[in-house]
Amino acid sequence: MHSLPLMLLALTAPAKVSSVVVYPDRALVTRVETVACTQGALAVFESVPPAADPSSFRARSEDATVESLVAEERSREGAFGAESEAVRVKREALEREMAERVDARSRAQVLLHLSERLSEVAVARVTRELTESRPDTRAWTTAFDAALEARLRAVADLSTRDARMREVQRELDSLRAREAFLAASAARMERRVEVRIACAATASRAHVELQYVVGGAGWSPSYEARADEAQGQVELSTFASVRQSTGEDWSGVRLVLSTARPRANATPPELEPLLLSAWEQRAERKVLVRRDERMEHAQAAPAPEARTEGDMRTASQGLSVQILVPELAQVPGDGGDVRLRVARTKMKTSFVWRTVPKLRPLVFRVARLVNGAPFPLLPGPVDLFRASGFIGREFLAQVPQGGPFQLTFGLEESLRVERVVVKEVARDEGLFNSRRRFHYAYRFELGNYLPRAEVLELAEPIPVSELEDVTASLDDGTSGGHALDAVDGLITWKVKLAPSEKRSLDLAFHVDVPSSYDMGGL
Repeated sequence: MHSLPLMLLALTAPAKVSSVVVYPDRALVTRVETVACTQGALAVFESVPPAADPSSFRARSEDATVESLVAEERSREGAFGAESEAVRVKREALEREMAERVDARSRAQVLLHLSERLSEVAVARVTRELTESRPDTRAWTTAFDAALEARLRAVADLSTRDARMREVQRELDSLRAREAFLAASAARMERRVEVRIACAATASRAHVELQYVVGGAGWSPSYEARADEAQGQVELSTFASVRQSTGEDWSGVRLVLSTARPRANATPPELEPLLLSAWEQRAERKVLVRRDERMEHAQAAPAPEARTEGDMRTASQGLSVQILVPELAQVPGDGGDVRLRVARTKMKTSFVWRTVPKLRPLVFRVARLVNGAPFPLLPGPVDLFRASGFIGREFLAQVPQGGPFQLTFGLEESLRVERVVVKEVARDEGLFNSRRRFHYAYRFELGNYLPRAEVLELAEPIPVSELEDVTASLDDGTSGGHALDAVDGLITWKVKLAPSEKRSLDLAFHVDVPSSYDMGGL
């Protein structure tokens, strides 16, 4: 599919791109040119793509002093003129051949029609002579042979011509597409950069670097997580999908991936004026509402037990991190994605069976991990694998280096859970019914149908009040052995179930609310 663009890159793209720093929305390209140290030495960088920002051109040399940098824009028509002319000449020759073959095919069609007429004449003659007393059978044979020979010759001629016409049409289609591509490429502009240097007295040759920023480039992360329950670890492979449509081939370059967004990180926030205003508002009755939200907290993670394989290096850039891809990269400039492996990290973990029956009455295999990679994990899709093969895909949120996160490796249908509503009622309490108490009770039915004992972790949320005059408390009917997170209101049981064992857990709590509140949302 990409044969034509790649052919063009082979002709025009320079082979001296040495390294590229790829940001999520652009790239910093470095080219290297070696020149002899003569009077007024000049390093020339040809075919700089039009996607390069002219204001970003920077030149440096450790062997000489850069005196000037001049960039000019010019058409690429000269670079494609010879090839365009050759393609045009070949296309016109094939078009003439196609026209000749169309005429020859018409003549072959006439011959085929003539052979059919001969057959009809022979049949008519035989039919007429059958009524005579002495028919000439030898003449019948001659007539039929002549008609058959003409028909076979016409069919063979048509078959040969049709086959060649199909070949010519394929070549014509390819040449026309190539001609259109060359015309579009020739219409584009490119830049030529000249860097004038002054060499040191002892230097015979100088290496000159040219850096520039290009748009139309970027990268995004993706992951593969493979669970190894026997070893108690997860192997997390980090990949980068790099794409660039600059028309410049990055062949055999040292690739660095940066998490920075230059425009966002380089632009300080601007202060806006604080304006105070007021308006009259009548007293309104408080309305008690339930707010369901996902609670996440920054936690101090333990030292990660992880090992990163491969020769991978990272460098902190303050707000961002730069990641050096271990191997030299090949990224064509046609806009296609190139998937590169960045790192493979083995992280120690504990696998648990976890269920939240209020959300989904299913039991999932969960691995709790700590990011032991030498870089933060950026948001991206992660493909999940167990020993049985591919499990599914989920989205991984951003995880800082050393931060905790978890991955889910499928579900287990032989572990059952059911949530039953026992009670959800409201009663008046207090002097003159100044408060209302809402009672809630639920029962969880657990069952293990695996041939081995398993520990099942069950979690259920209970309300957490953000108001001083509204309280939520557990009741005595709640099964023991639980842990309650007072911040999130998450109550958790860890239940060990023997094979074929069933158990029940009860949760009961109440919420006290002043009667002055509108409690429609509770």
